[in-house]
Amino acid sequence: MSVQTNVILVQAVLGAVLITVFMIPFQASTPFALYRPMVILPVLLYFALQAPPHALLGMFLGFTCGVAGGEAFLVVKNALPEVPLGLVMGIGVACGLPRPRNAPTRIGGPHPPGMVPAVLLGVVETQLVTNLSVLLPDGAPVPNLPWLVVIFGYGCVMTLILVLVQDKIIGALLGAQWRSAPTDEAPSSQVPPTPPVRPSPRPTA
Repeated sequence: MSVQTNVILVQAVLGAVLITVFMIPFQASTPFALYRPMVILPVLLYFALQAPPHALLGMFLGFTCGVAGGEAFLVVKNALPEVPLGLVMGIGVACGLPRPRNAPTRIGGPHPPGMVPAVLLGVVETQLVTNLSVLLPDGAPVPNLPWLVVIFGYGCVMTLILVLVQDKIIGALLGAQWRSAPTDEAPSSQVPPTPPVRPSPRPTA
């Protein structure tokens, strides 16, 4: 098998093991073990964006902005009960999020609202937890909005540790440099490109 195939197999096993291990303190120290899938969402978002590690801070701040925006939508909805929620959210998203052409340049920058996927995830989770009470069994805890931010932050820390640890282990096992995410010095992730093949010398006459 190729180096890439071996690395992907090792990465899949390590990812499953490390995520399981990181879930243990979350379930043991919080009353929200029922919501552990939310802890994995930052991992999925991070790798889907193929962002550099420092973008995790922007993801966290963007998600926090999204939670605040979701709460603002709910306040407006309660103040204007006759206005459909879809209309309120549509106007809010159109006014509050940056224009699409600005998003790529701000995805890893210091502007949290530019992290459009993280902002939208914060809005969606806010809407989700405010409507969970009718679906959950009696006595099941429902996280408030600060807890949503804590859960997402835990997932961001877990993601950073996951990337750093698995890259070190993969390098030690396979003897090949590997990046799970791009960096400023190397904008593409995974195995660095192989050196160009030198053309064979032309035979002399």
